[in-house]
Amino acid sequence: MTYFLLSITNRCNKACNYCVVKPWLNNHDFPDKITATDLISFLEKEFCEGDVVELTGGEPTLFRELETLLDWLKEHGAKVIIRTNGLNLRERRKKYDNIVVVLAKHDSSDSYMSERKTYLLPHDLVLDAIPDSIKQKEGGKPIFIPSNESPYTSHPFTRSLFISADGKVKAMACCSVDMGTVWDYKLLKYQMCDKCDTMLGAWNLINRIGNKTFKKEVA
Repeated sequence: MTYFLLSITNRCNKACNYCVVKPWLNNHDFPDKITATDLISFLEKEFCEGDVVELTGGEPTLFRELETLLDWLKEHGAKVIIRTNGLNLRERRKKYDNIVVVLAKHDSSDSYMSERKTYLLPHDLVLDAIPDSIKQKEGGKPIFIPSNESPYTSHPFTRSLFISADGKVKAMACCSVDMGTVWDYKLLKYQMCDKCDTMLGAWNLINRIGNKTFKKEVA
């Protein structure tokens, strides 16, 4: 099983001081270069049914061709995670039952969050606040903390691939394994870590689909 982490845009409508990618956001020196066509062309070669694809950014709902990408992922049996502040989250979200939405409040108003929650499915996750202990710091990375809701402390991924908004391909965002770009990449062998915080977080999130114990969170 492969874990694809796709940072599809550096555009964002927020400027949270704990954002791990803040230096790249809305920065003219780091423009978005990939399109849905580029990503789909890459995935057609490397994706297998049942793989996990996480979409992040920036604010992924600002990606102009998001629905084209989501349609392809659903048609090909992908399990998808979207991390969003809900900017362009709409009723159409409900047609994608293969997606787990992680809706983060950040500095949004309560009324803004209430509206966005109406678009969610029962297995989605709402972060009304991010605990100080796990806030991302500039230059840092997400921290996975096991809990009753996130019980898995290992993951089944046999490889991971990270694509940034400029089209570069790596094993992971925090990894120095450089594989070129989506247009001229060459996959390399590398060591996998079954305790990777990013992949542990993704594995626990994707297992929310079909798990009825999470329904009360967005009631």
